[in-house]
Amino acid sequence: MLFFIDETWQTVGAGQVGALGAVAIPASRYNAFCRAVFGIKATVLGATEMTDSEIKGLTCFTKAAFKRQALHGDSYWLEAADQLFDALRRHRARTFAIWTRNQALLDLRNPHSTALSKPYRQLLFDLRAYMRNEAGRRLGTLNFDERAHREDEATARAVSNFLVRTSSNTNRWDRHFLTIPSFTASSISPGLQAADVVSYLVAHRSDRTARPELGPYIARVVERRYEYDRGAKRVGCLREVV
Repeated sequence: MLFFIDETWQTVGAGQVGALGAVAIPASRYNAFCRAVFGIKATVLGATEMTDSEIKGLTCFTKAAFKRQALHGDSYWLEAADQLFDALRRHRARTFAIWTRNQALLDLRNPHSTALSKPYRQLLFDLRAYMRNEAGRRLGTLNFDERAHREDEATARAVSNFLVRTSSNTNRWDRHFLTIPSFTASSISPGLQAADVVSYLVAHRSDRTARPELGPYIARVVERRYEYDRGAKRVGCLREVV
């Protein structure tokens, strides 16, 4: 099972928001998903290489894109986003997201390699629930967007340390995940581009009045979110951490 994870920091309404977005795609479906995304880029955006016309939330959901749609009845970037969600549905992807308005947590990544921030811990708990319930005999891989070498190295250490040091006989992370995360340039990773779109949109759940035009696209993220039963409670894996 492949998990793609991305981060975003935005001003939404009058406040700052940090968000993590993740997409889970079965490994057996990923090559077909990549072909589908390149097809979207080629036919809708005119791309000739996989790295052309990277699909990102900040690019797809500009106010100019919605203005064009209102004036001319179409927007290439909004059409690409719609077709991306269609591809996620066809290839059985699930979405996960954490967002926070807590100033102490906005960095998302903990600067210390021996600690993992609360938003990241909660995301990993949700991903583990998915693996336990839906893919118990498989291993998941954690795939992050490349940013800067030192930041990525610190994140890799923090994630790996958490997975190893919090394991016990009854709670072994290595039964569900490879304990070393991977980092890839998002421009060549359709999975990371999907995670970018998810993180961008869920940040706007913090204040849905700020960009009401995003509502139909946020609904598509919610439609693909992973849910599971925990006791008598139904848990949806799009949540705010305070």
